[in-house]
Amino acid sequence: MILFCSALDFSYLCKRKPKTNTMRKILYALTALLMVAGCQNRQQAVNTCKYVDSVVEKACIVPDLDRALALTDSFLDLGMMTEIQAAKLRAEAYLQVNKMDEAEEQFNLGANATPRTAVDSFYWFCCSCLQIQYETVRRDQDAVLRKALPLLEIMKDITYDKEYENEMLMQKIMLYLSVGNSQISLERIAEAAKSYEQCYDAVKELIGIEYSFGALYNATMCVHNIANAYLDLGSFDEADVWMQRTDSLFNMYMGHPNTPDSYKDVVKAYVDYDHAMLACGQGKTAEADRYYREVLKSNYAKSEEIQYRIVNLLMHMGRYAEAADRHEAFDNMIAKYHVEPTIDMIYLVKYKFEAYYKAGRRDSALAAAAAALEFVDSAIVRQKRSEAAKLATIYETKLKDEEIAQQQITLNRQRSLALVVVLVLITAFFIVYTLFRRRAARRMALMKARQERIESELRIARNIQMSMVPSTFPEYEGLDLYAQMTPAKEVGGDLYGYVVHGSRLYFTVGDVSGKGVPASLFMAQATRLFRTLANQGLMPAEICNSMNAELSGDDNTNGMFVTMFIGMLDLENGHLAYCNAGHNPPVLGGGDNQGDFLEMIPNAPIGLWPEMDYEGEEIASIKGRALFVYTDGLNEAEDLGQRQFGDERLLDVLRHTHFDSAQQVVETLHAKVEEHRNGAEPNDDLTMLCLRVS
Repeated sequence: MILFCSALDFSYLCKRKPKTNTMRKILYALTALLMVAGCQNRQQAVNTCKYVDSVVEKACIVPDLDRALALTDSFLDLGMMTEIQAAKLRAEAYLQVNKMDEAEEQFNLGANATPRTAVDSFYWFCCSCLQIQYETVRRDQDAVLRKALPLLEIMKDITYDKEYENEMLMQKIMLYLSVGNSQISLERIAEAAKSYEQCYDAVKELIGIEYSFGALYNATMCVHNIANAYLDLGSFDEADVWMQRTDSLFNMYMGHPNTPDSYKDVVKAYVDYDHAMLACGQGKTAEADRYYREVLKSNYAKSEEIQYRIVNLLMHMGRYAEAADRHEAFDNMIAKYHVEPTIDMIYLVKYKFEAYYKAGRRDSALAAAAAALEFVDSAIVRQKRSEAAKLATIYETKLKDEEIAQQQITLNRQRSLALVVVLVLITAFFIVYTLFRRRAARRMALMKARQERIESELRIARNIQMSMVPSTFPEYEGLDLYAQMTPAKEVGGDLYGYVVHGSRLYFTVGDVSGKGVPASLFMAQATRLFRTLANQGLMPAEICNSMNAELSGDDNTNGMFVTMFIGMLDLENGHLAYCNAGHNPPVLGGGDNQGDFLEMIPNAPIGLWPEMDYEGEEIASIKGRALFVYTDGLNEAEDLGQRQFGDERLLDVLRHTHFDSAQQVVETLHAKVEEHRNGAEPNDDLTMLCLRVS
C-alpha cells in the first residue's frame, strides 16, 4: 500500500460522480457477499478484509463518495468488516472529495475504537492518519505530541508475527514523521532530529524486509518530507544530509523493475523540486535554475496539483513575475476541486498577495488583498457552522453542562483569536505594501539619478579619452595612415597615436591591463608620455625605457602595465625602427606569403619592472608594404560560443584583402570581427592601425 503524499498536495481532490440509487447499493453488497461466501479460516478472513477494502477503495478512486459510503455501510451490516475498518474506508472516501472535517471524524472514530488485536492494521492506520490530520490540516502540533508519543510507546511493547511487520513499521514511520514535523513547528529542533532519526531507522528496517516498489516509494517520500521540513526551517546543512538520503532511496526506487513510469515521473519531480529549493537556500542560482528546468520537463509539472510547489520555488528564486503568472493555474485548481475556505487555508491567499506585490503588480496585489478579505470572511462563517455542529453533537449526547460551557468558551476564544490574527495580517499587508512602495519609489528615484549622473560622467570621460587619440591623420606625400579604437565599455584602456617629427613618423598602438575607468586613466598617462618623448626625437627603445621608468615603481600601487608597439618610420626611405613591449606582433604585408607576423624580441610590458632595458629592432625598408598593428581585442574576439577570432583567421583575411587604402583594411577587419561575434558582447577593447608608405 502506498501511503505517503505531500500534505499540501491536492492530488486527493477529484470531481464527484452522480449518486447511486439504493438498489445499486444492495446489489454491490450482495455481489461481494457471494464472492466471499464460505470463508472459514483465518486466512479466508484476511482475504475478505482485503477484498472489501479494495472494492471500496475503487469507488474512492473514481471518486464516487455515495457509492463508497453505501458499500462500506453494506459490508458493515453484513459483518464483513469491523467498525474500525469501516471508519478507515469512510475517511479515505471523504479525503478524496476534500471533506477534511468528516475525514478527521472517521479517523477519530477508528482511533478511539477497541481493536480486535494489538496489531489491528486498520486501527493503527486510523491512529497515524489522525496525527497527520492534526499536523497538516489543523496544525495542532501539541495535539500530535499528546497523542502520537504514547502510541509510539505502546508500539514498542507489542510483539507481532512477521506477516504484520511491514504494516506496523509503516504506521511507526508515519507516527515518527508526524511527531518530528510537529516538534520542528514548535521549534524543538533537537527533539525533532531524534524523532527523524528514529523514523529513518524504521525506514531502513522496512526496506530490509520488503524490497518492493511500494515500500521504496513510501521510504523515498518519507525522507523527502523530512528534507522538506528542514528546507522550510532554513536549516540547509541538515536539509543537505537528508537530501543525500533521499537521493539514495530515490535511485533504488527508480532502479526497481516494477516501478511504473508514471510514479517515476512524479517522484522525480518532487526530488528535483527539493534540490532546487536546497540550491536556492545555498545561494547556488544556476543549480537551482537547472533543477527547476528538470521539474518543468516532467509530465507531473503539467498537472494542476504541483502548481503551488512551482509557485513556492519561483518565489524563493526571486522570480516573482513568473510566480504571479502561475497563480492563475493555482486558482483554477482551487475552483475545480471546490476547495472550501478555512482558517487553515489562509496561507493560499497570502502567498498570492505576496507574489503580486513582489512582482510590482500593484492593482493585482490590491485585488488579491480584497479577495483575501472575502476568503477570510467565508472561512469564519464556515468555522462558525462547524463549531455549531460540534456543539449540537455535545448536546445530543447529553454531556455535562460544564463541558458544553467550556467547549463554548474554547471555541469562542479560538474564533476571536483567529479573527484578530487574520485582520491584523490583512492590515499589515496594506501598511507594509504602502510603506515599501513609497520607499521603493524613493530608492528608485535616487538610483535613477545616481545612474544618470554616472552615465553622464562616463560619457564625458569617453569624450575626453577619444579626444586624446587622433581623429585626423597626417597628409604626407606617399603616406597612407588610418587607425580606429572601439572600447568594450564606456571607457577603455587601448590607445594609439602618432607624431610627425621632421621626416620621421612616430606611431604606437597600446593595450593597458584591465578595463574601465582605471585603465583609461593609465592610458591617458601613457599617451601623454609617448607624445612628449617622440617629440624629443628618441629611438623607440629609448622611449620605452623612459616610459617604463615613469610608470613603474612605488607610484604604481595598482600594479598596472601597458603593452605597446612603438615604431619610427623614415618617410623618405621607408626605414623602420621599432620596439615591441610585450605587444601582439604586427603583420607586415607583401613577401612570399603576402603577409606574415613580424618576428620580434619578447620585451616585457611597460610598467612592471623599473630596471627593464628594452631592445629595439630595425627593418631596412618597408616601402610599398602595408604594416598592420592591433590589440588582442581583435584576435581574441569571441562569438556566442566563446570561440576566438584567432591569429590564423587574421592572417587569412589580410592575405586575401586587396590593399586599396589603410582605412579600407581597418574597416574590413572590423566588419569581419563583428560578423564573427554574431551578436556577442565585446569582451575587450579593439584598436587597429594600418599604414603604408610608397
